[in-house]
Amino acid sequence: MARLAGVRLRQQLAAGQPGPEGSAAKLVFAKLNQDVTEFEVELAGPDGLRYADWSMRRPDGASYFNRDAGYRFLRSKGNSIEGGTSEILRNIIAERVLGLPLELRVDKDVPWKDLPR
Repeated sequence: MARLAGVRLRQQLAAGQPGPEGSAAKLVFAKLNQDVTEFEVELAGPDGLRYADWSMRRPDGASYFNRDAGYRFLRSKGNSIEGGTSEILRNIIAERVLGLPLELRVDKDVPWKDLPR
């Protein structure tokens, strides 16, 4: 289902008609990736969270290949944050797809610098 939804999304983007399907695709992928890597860690047992590289350096690329299960598990947690948090994406789906009322925001027209912190 995720693959077919991705095909539909790419067709809509190519036609210049983006929609909220991108939010749904990202939400599904983030959850699926977390579930798969969590299962992989469980299968590996005590060695599942072993992390081979603690060098604290920026990698040349973000490849999952030749990485241990612990890395993939920890990296999958970032999928629900980067590119829009899962909570924000659920709001987009609720408002634009399901037609639910907009979330009440009293600070909508207030500049960031004027918000109380």
